[in-house]
Amino acid sequence: MRIFEDTKKFLRQHKDKIVLTQADKGNKTVLMNKTEYEEKMTDLLSDRKVYKIIRKDPTQQLMRKNNTIVNELYKENKINVREKFQLSCTAAVAPRLYGLPKIHKDNMPLRPISSSTKVPCYRLAKHTGAILKNLISDDYNVKYAFQLKERLKNINIYEDEILISFDVISLFTNIPTHIAIHTIMKQWTQLERHTNISKKQFQTILEFCLRENNYFMYNSKLYQQTYGMPMGNPLSPTIADIVLDKILDDSIAELKKKDIYIKYINKYVDDVFAIIKSKDAEEILNTLNSQLTSIKFTIETEKDNKLAFLDVEVSRKNKNLLMNWYAKSIASGRIINYHSNHPWKQKINTTTNLIRKVILLSNEDFLTDNIKQIKKILFKNSYPSSLTDRLIQNTVNRVHQKDNNTQQDNTKKKYIGVNYIPGLTENEILHKTINNKNINYAHKPNITLKKIFTRTKDPVTKEEQTDVVYKITCNGNENEKCNKCYIGTTKRQLGIRINEHKKDAENKKTSTGLAQHLTKSKHVADFSNVKILDIERREKTRMTLESIRIQQQLQNAMNFKEDFDNISSAYSAIIQRCKRM
Repeated sequence: MRIFEDTKKFLRQHKDKIVLTQADKGNKTVLMNKTEYEEKMTDLLSDRKVYKIIRKDPTQQLMRKNNTIVNELYKENKINVREKFQLSCTAAVAPRLYGLPKIHKDNMPLRPISSSTKVPCYRLAKHTGAILKNLISDDYNVKYAFQLKERLKNINIYEDEILISFDVISLFTNIPTHIAIHTIMKQWTQLERHTNISKKQFQTILEFCLRENNYFMYNSKLYQQTYGMPMGNPLSPTIADIVLDKILDDSIAELKKKDIYIKYINKYVDDVFAIIKSKDAEEILNTLNSQLTSIKFTIETEKDNKLAFLDVEVSRKNKNLLMNWYAKSIASGRIINYHSNHPWKQKINTTTNLIRKVILLSNEDFLTDNIKQIKKILFKNSYPSSLTDRLIQNTVNRVHQKDNNTQQDNTKKKYIGVNYIPGLTENEILHKTINNKNINYAHKPNITLKKIFTRTKDPVTKEEQTDVVYKITCNGNENEKCNKCYIGTTKRQLGIRINEHKKDAENKKTSTGLAQHLTKSKHVADFSNVKILDIERREKTRMTLESIRIQQQLQNAMNFKEDFDNISSAYSAIIQRCKRM
């Protein structure tokens, strides 16, 4: 804990000079010069073929358009009232751009990431993405290494064949949006079976999500991404898969005309793994690169009869393919540390799952070496050797028994996150009580490494904050001081709600406790110094927090009684007791 606090202090003292962040891959932490970070971000955004500066923030306009589209779908019975509520947007802010260092590449370039969870179309894009997933080919795509292992188990490889991989250069930013939309709409016959949205409406939604919402803020400037798929948009990964599947389809069809056949092919995001004839490698690469001028592939062939893909290294032995667990050279090997503030069960499950994954992914030929690797990883994470040996032995025994004793619990349960407090959240009585209510809970650590990472995204201003409980103080007037305050909550941007309060006061309305107080007393509220008390996305929880805050300020609060009358008696009792202490 002391090391953590000392690190925080050091970073605060040098916040203008250094950036501490996570790497793009490998679960590593990167410390870099802040000037270097800013120069790389500026160089990236200086590409006028991809980015342009815009003067006006389009967020509010896009939010209104999103809701117009959703309302039209609802009126035409294309979505139900629950979906209308889910897809509507009432609280949006411009996405913030930041960069993650690619430590596996020369000169450590930054991968631009747009934090888009509050972009106006975010929920509509997720809804559309769920429909589009029906276009993704199950034949080409693997979701995880175990699936790859299952597909390769009966494949033989011969002397004139090689293991090969193709990698797309900057896939997302090199897919033109018009090509993406065209590729999708050409498959409408297949897609319309999975939605009752009309073809015209669906294309309108794609245009809206991919082109109009393709903007972000960096260093207080607003940018439009004019080329490529939106970074951070939930649609982008799905559409990238669809476009890449189409490239593979067209390439394979073209190669067949030349009597060139790919024996086996799978892909994961932008990495393609294949088994082909050695003599066909160059022709296949050229064919892939000829499909779209903006999409270019690089090629990597097996070395020493081995090729890495996903979390495995595929190797050849005679005609057989063997698989071995693989970790990239940039991998940190960092897991939950033995001395970290996590529940004991969570530490054991984490290490056991690592051991099980390594053993199940690997052929027996590699077991001895892999156990040595596991021991090194656990040693670096401070696990005692006696515990490591016991966990490895137990896991190996269970794997050999094929986990026959594992029983699945099909009971539907609710899942919640609980902050981990040693000695309390591990309490057996608490655990049994919660389990009896069909609730599963997972422990969340209070202190994480991310809490000390440098904030490289532009901060959201107080006026842009959403889902808040806020406090407005009354300044009284020239002849009378006033210590009254108003507690409120809003899921929209705070600035919009403050402006509404100002208009209510100007128009001498009495719809809220604040407006009524200002109208009757002729006092002036301190609107320039509104204080945010809480930020909470869950509406019911936020309403409860508002009531609690009013109770805390009950003597000075100008709120109506109904603003806090429905608060649980349990909270009221606790608040009153705290006041007496």
